[in-house]
Amino acid sequence: MRNSIATLSLLCCLAADAAPRDPFQPPVNNCPYAQWETWRFHGAVGNASAIKALIENPEGKWLRVSPNQNLSAELQVKDITTDAMVLAIPAGCDNGEIRWQRKEKFYGKDVQISRADAAPTGRNSRKAGK
Repeated sequence: MRNSIATLSLLCCLAADAAPRDPFQPPVNNCPYAQWETWRFHGAVGNASAIKALIENPEGKWLRVSPNQNLSAELQVKDITTDAMVLAIPAGCDNGEIRWQRKEKFYGKDVQISRADAAPTGRNSRKAGK
């Protein structure tokens, strides 16, 4: 009798925790994304061995940070490249990291040129003096 009462009370406790969530309410998220979204990554300076990221914190202060440096209690810089920055975040949030891309403002008539673009073909080479 005692075993059945104990088993019944245990099942009632477990059933209360296993109740389905309300589908009309947004899912509960314990990660403070709002705090991280206010930081801005503006680029990087230096070479591969001594690269530093230029970021702007929520108060508008500009910072130069290095890999493995802590930005806050939850954010740590993992990796920095010329156009992106990877941050380590608490383990329960997504996959444990956030990637910030550098955002540039382009205008409608700007021509985007990179050094990797090939030279135009089909032109005759010009020689000096002709």
